[in-house]
Amino acid sequence: MSEDKEKMISEAVEKALQGDMDAINNIEDRITRSKAKAALVKAKRTRKTEEASSEESEVSESKVEEKLNFSQNVCKKIAEKFPESIDKEQNKDWIQLKPENWFEIAKWLKSNESLYFDSLQCNTGMDLGEGILESRYNLHSMKHLHKIEIRIKVSVEKPDIPSVEEVWRVADWFERETYDMFGINFIGHRDLRRILLPEDWEGWPLRKDYEEQETYHGIVVPKVKEGWE
Repeated sequence: MSEDKEKMISEAVEKALQGDMDAINNIEDRITRSKAKAALVKAKRTRKTEEASSEESEVSESKVEEKLNFSQNVCKKIAEKFPESIDKEQNKDWIQLKPENWFEIAKWLKSNESLYFDSLQCNTGMDLGEGILESRYNLHSMKHLHKIEIRIKVSVEKPDIPSVEEVWRVADWFERETYDMFGINFIGHRDLRRILLPEDWEGWPLRKDYEEQETYHGIVVPKVKEGWE
């Protein structure tokens, strides 16, 4: 195709995108006219994709800002109600708390009308390394349909965190599993014992420094099961 025809098609498509279809329909050469119509379809698809991408980007940015504002609002309310309880500045997804007042904060988060976190969806542990363990709580409000994550750090030398199984009953097994795997001691739990491993198992399997015992009551503990690698 000659440069003149390419330029003609480009100009006709641009006018058609602005609403002037005569710019394409008046092209005398049938083949050139067909190519111009095909170019117009492609240009419309490209524009639609770009517009959709732009809208998605705006929505995504709006959601991030909304989550950050909500997290900041919850953090502010906690700080006002329980001074010195915030461990460090939060981000849009979670709030870092000190362990000391966690039980009282948990009761307040559940009972406060504007927050009403009536559902503990998950509680698990993390070994962050350098002697630091962390317990994470994913809270959700069935009434307000909002959520937040609470994180609490403790040292391996004193891995004590107040239990919240009296606040959210489901925390019973959550905390027992976290205790079983990480050795985090949930103070006040009414039945804190291992849930996956036998009571006399040695060590905490998901800690970074865990060393698997060689035998258990005379039974050799396999290091790697066939087919797992």
